[in-house]
Amino acid sequence: MAVELAGLLVVNGGYLVVGIAALLALRWVTAERRTWYRLGVAYLFGLVIVTLPASYVALAGVPVSWTATFVGLVVVALAVWRVGLRWPHVRLARPTLSVGGLAGAGIGAVLLVLLLYASRTFAIRPLVDWDSWAVWTVKARLLYSDPSLAPAALRSGNYGQTPYPIALPTLEALGFGAMGRYDGTLIGVQFILLALGFPLALWSLLRSRARSWTIALAALAILSAPQLLYQLLTHYADVPLGLFVGLGLAAGAAWLVSEPADGWLLGCFAAFLGMAGLTKSEGFLFALAGAVALGVATLATRERRRLVPAAAGIGALLAVLLPWRVYCLAYGLSTPDYDLNHVTDVSYLRAHADRLHPVISELWRQLTMTNKWGLLVWVIPLALLAGLAAASWRLLAFAVAWLVLAAGGLLLTYWVSTLPLGSNLTNTSYRTIVSLLVGGTALVPLFVFPRPPDDAEQASS
Repeated sequence: MAVELAGLLVVNGGYLVVGIAALLALRWVTAERRTWYRLGVAYLFGLVIVTLPASYVALAGVPVSWTATFVGLVVVALAVWRVGLRWPHVRLARPTLSVGGLAGAGIGAVLLVLLLYASRTFAIRPLVDWDSWAVWTVKARLLYSDPSLAPAALRSGNYGQTPYPIALPTLEALGFGAMGRYDGTLIGVQFILLALGFPLALWSLLRSRARSWTIALAALAILSAPQLLYQLLTHYADVPLGLFVGLGLAAGAAWLVSEPADGWLLGCFAAFLGMAGLTKSEGFLFALAGAVALGVATLATRERRRLVPAAAGIGALLAVLLPWRVYCLAYGLSTPDYDLNHVTDVSYLRAHADRLHPVISELWRQLTMTNKWGLLVWVIPLALLAGLAAASWRLLAFAVAWLVLAAGGLLLTYWVSTLPLGSNLTNTSYRTIVSLLVGGTALVPLFVFPRPPDDAEQASS
């Protein structure tokens, strides 16, 4: 087990290296000290950079490890070419300590202890939950053990729903390759590593416009919610989806209150929401809602200098998402669970209007279960009210647009579903709300005690 665990940790270290190299190659991190905080996003950014192309190329029967290695080497080579082998000399200033910074560090330490304490369970808990071994991990095993036959087999319908994207199975398959064998238990370490990377990435994305202690509190509120770690432990895709949605939204919102030319935030917006869209079917809905929300917020404030960068960010996101839709259309991959043609069929919607009340009631019940999610659902509207009081119009437009579109889209999915309502709601409602809660809470630090713009560049905490 020690050798396999070491291999898994090494490949995740590789994601960190690729992420750092990508930030350097794109010159989003430079010798200037004020850009170094962006390295906090490096691990998950590198993971996304490697996983997305590997998942697409796997559809042509190419082993995911080959693609990941090639992409990683190319990114590192680009970084060396752009920066050189020697890092410019930088004289580090003495860190400035503040009450808020110390509070943020203390909260972060509590969160780290919590996740490290949980990590042993992730390493030893057997793969027993239905969707994990019957859908997600079985696809990962196929991609790892027989990549040449994987594309046709995945399209056959014998490995769960054919329209399900394969970013998560690809990530697991890369883990199996690093371990040298299939191990459905030890791969759980990959999931706790996602949780460990989330708070640092969230801090990195929001740090220039939010207080460290509010970012740390938001991350703690998300990751300490009992239901989140429990669901993450099952190896289902819902919590990884929620984490990527939260980071993508945080990046988009932070860009709206930063300089328009600050392309690194838009790059993270496209990367993380793109990963969300290829993690689960409803991830496409949440990512598309993010794209629309960014467009709405940009247009609503009539700030012309943001139009071109916003269009570029949205275009990059669509460039990640649409090839999977094209692939599904080309091979006729569809689900029997719902028919999207019913979305615009007024007569069908009217005939099934009786589904609305139980769906709304059940989703709201799940959102407000304090024993599972604490008070997250109440923190989000309070933060929006704080934004209203502060006249943070761009942020409000973005957050409200995404929440309305994401929640409305989720409601519409249940409305047009062909599955019996009772069993469908019981089996999925507690999971489909994860992205709503994580995504909304990830935006809270920007509304509650935001960092003044004139402090942003000098802040070190």
